[in-house]
Amino acid sequence: MPRVLTALLVFCLSIVSLSAQPSSESTAPVRIGPGVTPPRLIRKVEPEYSAEARANQIQGTVMFQIVVSEQGRPTEITVLSPLGFGLDEQAQRALEQWEFAPGTKNGVPVRILANVEVNFRFAGVWFDEKAERRRNTFNLALGTLGRSDSASGEIARAVASITELSRSQYPPAVYLAGKWLLDGEHGQRDTAAGLAKMEEAAAKNYGPALYEVGIRRVRGHELPHDLKKGLSELRSAATLGSVQAQYHLGVRYETGDGVPGDLARARRYYHLCASRGTALCQYRLGRLLHEAAGRNEREYVQAQAWLQLAAEQDLAEAKALALKGAPQLTAEQRAWVETLKRQMMRK
Repeated sequence: MPRVLTALLVFCLSIVSLSAQPSSESTAPVRIGPGVTPPRLIRKVEPEYSAEARANQIQGTVMFQIVVSEQGRPTEITVLSPLGFGLDEQAQRALEQWEFAPGTKNGVPVRILANVEVNFRFAGVWFDEKAERRRNTFNLALGTLGRSDSASGEIARAVASITELSRSQYPPAVYLAGKWLLDGEHGQRDTAAGLAKMEEAAAKNYGPALYEVGIRRVRGHELPHDLKKGLSELRSAATLGSVQAQYHLGVRYETGDGVPGDLARARRYYHLCASRGTALCQYRLGRLLHEAAGRNEREYVQAQAWLQLAAEQDLAEAKALALKGAPQLTAEQRAWVETLKRQMMRK
């Protein structure tokens, strides 16, 4: 009989420093300083585990950025560090119902920017808190670097955080530090040091790094040409979720480039990245199904669904092939296509 597990949910409110501004929906939130009182949580609704997360015993932390309004309501909710498995949505659904005593400046309610942590834990099940802190630190730094409005000081701190995580052997940070060295971003370009970082992250089975190393071996660019080893690394990267590796291998098995041609295997690789929303994968998978010898009705309808998904991303080749096949669909098949389109996309 399966063990019954209880989710323990812990919340933490921390204030983020910003320049002080007058209270208005069109102005930035104020920072904590002289005369400023932070908002106080007075009512919280605890989120529930999603069925998928409970089934997989997922533990971790979802981090949000919110603005607490002058009325004490959480607004402008943004996920800073997602957890997936439906937990981000569950946490936000609960967070939207929280109530605060509003923050004030000199006794007047003002908008305050805050970070909120929602921790999902199973009672009696071990959890690596250190690893989770590193994941969230990395995601927060990455978010800062991805924002166009980040100040130079924020960028410097984010780079320093990722550099420190790289020194502590955190694979995503090791990979990113390698990318920076290869591209000359946030410092001087150093190809040898960048490749060493990439190989270090690849050795820890980090998918994006395995792709970067594998593609260089396959092409003989910056690393010695080694097709067998490079393809092996690309297969590992594909298994670990690299859409670039999945697409590259799909093309190779479709065309027989360096490997025996295998359309069934090509379709399997295309399906992996197609379900992640990659238009080129959707198009190539749809085309293979559309052109398959002796295709059955289901394969034909699946082909149309994939082609339409790619066409909706403005891929010209997909639009042309989807338009060509659309008139042949019956009303029942068109409804089937719409159902498949919803089912095909990974949430």
